[in-house]
Amino acid sequence: MLVEFSVGNFWSFKEVQTLQMRAAKISSKYPKLDEENVVVVDEQLSLLKSKAVFGANGSGKSNLVRAIGSMRMIIEESVKNMRVLEENIIPFAFSNDTPNQPTFFQIVFICDGVLFRYGFEATSKAVTSEWLFGKVINSKGARERFYFVREGDNLEINEAVLKEAKEKHLTKSPTKIPPLVKENELCFTLMATHNVSLISDLYNYVQAKITPILPELSDEDSVATSAMVNPRFQEKVTELLNAVDPTISEVKMEDGNVFIIRQIKELNETKTVPLKLSTHEAEGTKKIFALSPYVFFALEQGATLIIDEFDTKMHPKLTRRIVELFHSTAANSKNAQLVFITYDSNLLDSQLLRRDQISFAQKDKTGTTELYSLVEFKGIRNDASFEKDYLLGKYKAVPTNLNQLEALFESHLM
Repeated sequence: MLVEFSVGNFWSFKEVQTLQMRAAKISSKYPKLDEENVVVVDEQLSLLKSKAVFGANGSGKSNLVRAIGSMRMIIEESVKNMRVLEENIIPFAFSNDTPNQPTFFQIVFICDGVLFRYGFEATSKAVTSEWLFGKVINSKGARERFYFVREGDNLEINEAVLKEAKEKHLTKSPTKIPPLVKENELCFTLMATHNVSLISDLYNYVQAKITPILPELSDEDSVATSAMVNPRFQEKVTELLNAVDPTISEVKMEDGNVFIIRQIKELNETKTVPLKLSTHEAEGTKKIFALSPYVFFALEQGATLIIDEFDTKMHPKLTRRIVELFHSTAANSKNAQLVFITYDSNLLDSQLLRRDQISFAQKDKTGTTELYSLVEFKGIRNDASFEKDYLLGKYKAVPTNLNQLEALFESHLM
């Protein structure tokens, strides 16, 4: 499970900001939320099954998803793509010093009973530092230990746990010089590529179970279309779309195209109407179809799904139901997590989300984005109307200059 993700000097994030999935030591008005929305890991750590991020247009919310996507891309491509840093490192632009400073990424997650902390700093040309630490959970007195630490060209590894890395000469060549890790490559990726077992497991976890989805996800996404060859997926996506629209009786593939089969009542007869998804279906139906394999995979595999513009093209009741699926102990037995960026204030509901499940993105006058949680506000009652207070500006992270619109149009009328 994802514990936290941190990023600094990237797009609108100047200082390091953290998306926190640790549950706070709070109680909700509704005990069901404390039972279903939280996963107890050990005596000291409990994690949230979902996190909502709200904010005004242009506040930097999407940059959080971009940051996770860029970190994953650098991890995946750093050995085989010489330009991956140049393509993915976008420093904060509105300061004289930040363009020349490295970007910071760090992810904390649980894999095979160990709490891992992996991160790196990099410019568009080189990795300047990199680290991997871990601590066994459910073990009293366990302390975090290092697996490897890198500063520039200097790499120190813990040979007790990464013996394979030394045996495969991944730290230095047999002649001691030069280091096999190039300045624009991650040690993490290099070790995974050479099948250092522990690192390979962590690499596969990050790549397979941390999934960011940006709005660029196509309407008829290739992942969903490819999944249609699986009869079980066809059955499940049919059930999902039928729950949204009862006229949909089947989803099927013909000649490489996805068709939505509808049963339409006309007078006293039922008429079967096949409609091609890409050209004849509504935008909401297309988005639900495109998202469906990611939602199914996350719930089945216990993955973390991070979705930008979650509510776009979808009815509020549907978005709420998807969030509830991740909270459900029946539907989400593997403790999958959902992080979603949204404008839908209907989801700011104390019957759906705890205070620590609600975060905000706020951009200041310098163009810097700050992330903060509702749980950080003092004096917020558990029975407060989160939505009403948010729209009134009590938590900030809302548009503040809307009155200027009226003045703008008045000036044009004169």
